[in-house]
Order: sequence, then C-alpha cells, then structure tokens
Amino acid sequence: MPRPVLHPTDTMLDAARELLIQNGTRAATITAIAEASGVPVGSIYHRFGSLDTLIAKLWMRAVYRSQASFVAAMEHPDAIEAAVTAALSIVDFCGQHPSDARLLASFGREELIATTPAGVLADELAELNRPVERAVTTLTERLYGKNTRRALDRTMLAVFDLPYGATKRYLVGDRKLPSRLRHDLEVAVRAVLNSPL
Repeated sequence: MPRPVLHPTDTMLDAARELLIQNGTRAATITAIAEASGVPVGSIYHRFGSLDTLIAKLWMRAVYRSQASFVAAMEHPDAIEAAVTAALSIVDFCGQHPSDARLLASFGREELIATTPAGVLADELAELNRPVERAVTTLTERLYGKNTRRALDRTMLAVFDLPYGATKRYLVGDRKLPSRLRHDLEVAVRAVLNSPL
C-alpha cells in the first residue's frame, strides 16, 4: 500500500501563486513558499528540484485549467455557438479559478519562467498552447471555410481578444467581474462573428 502524500503538490503551488499575485515575482522564494504552505524547504526541493521548476509547474497548471473548457467549447456542433461558448468560457474560468485567472492576467510567461528547465518540462512548455492553436484553426475553417490570416485574426478577436481584454483589468486590479459582463461580452462576440469578413 502506497504511503499517503504528506504535502500535496497543490498546497505548494497554491502558496507560490498567492505570493506572486499578492507581492510580485520577488516574493516567491522557496523559503517564503515553505512558510506560506507549511511545507518544509527540503520537501519542496525534493518535489520540484528548483524554484524555476516549481514556477513552471504553477504556470502550466493555470494554463491547462484555462484551456480545458475553452477547447471543449469549440466542439459544439454549431460553429457560431462554439465560438461564443469558447469566449464565454474565459469569463467562467475567471469565476471558477479566480487566482489562476489573476496569475495569467498579471504575469507573462517570460516574467515568471526566466530559466526554462531542460528535458521533458521544456518540451511540455513548448507544446503548451498547441491544443488551443489547433482548435482555433479548426474553428476558423468551420466559421469561414478557410484559415487565412484575416479569418484567423477574426476568430482570435472573437474567442480570445475580446474576453481577455474584458476581464484583464478587473483581474489585475483584483476586482470582481461585473454581473453583466458575460451578457455584454456575448453581444460583442456575436457582433464580430456576424460582421462581413
């Protein structure tokens, strides 16, 4: 029988995330993460090997969480509804995972991951956005019958740029999203999708 995990990985990642979003990149040291999580420094090093690896894992966890419903939404049988649902999934993600959403809105990958770990983790980071890229390309073809640069730009405006822009200032300012934001975003996304290409 395997031994129970004494210090769950998510406990350490959650502590690092809160240090980052509350106090900035310099606040997330191994010592500070240990103090905030209640996990011994040695256990953190044993689990991750380095601070860079821990932060990379934290970033990837947030990205995977944000991508899950976004990519799934694009499987809707109607292309317009797939695009609208994908755009709205970004607002829903902000409600379901507010700290992860705030992390992604507040920091660029390069700010957090200064030194990309080598090996499997580097490969995983390099491939991180491929599922979204493939899903957007497929959706563009469904919407417009082609995946020209203009068609791809229109799709990205509808499903990513509008919802990201609509939520970012609230997330960065640590403010609650307005109750009508989801409705207003849907109106804007449908207007973009229904305008001539």
